[in-house]
Amino acid sequence: MAQEKDLVFLMALVALGIMIASGLVAFLQWMVVIPVTLVGLIFTIFLLQQNKDKAVHLSEKLEKAVFLITLIFLAVALVVLYQPA
Repeated sequence: MAQEKDLVFLMALVALGIMIASGLVAFLQWMVVIPVTLVGLIFTIFLLQQNKDKAVHLSEKLEKAVFLITLIFLAVALVVLYQPA
């Protein structure tokens, strides 16, 4: 990831754009949008640090953890949604 500095920079810009767009909406609907703003801020910080080996290793571990959490939430949601009444 360290050699792809232009791609990392563009991804950081996208994350920053998410943060700015959700921040503008947060004035009206802050309870719904503030988590998206915070996640965009975290992603921006992580993406800008991707030229360091330690940050790359941490982001790969976090990616695996979030994937497993999402998979578990999806499985639980499907079980709850389609359980017999």
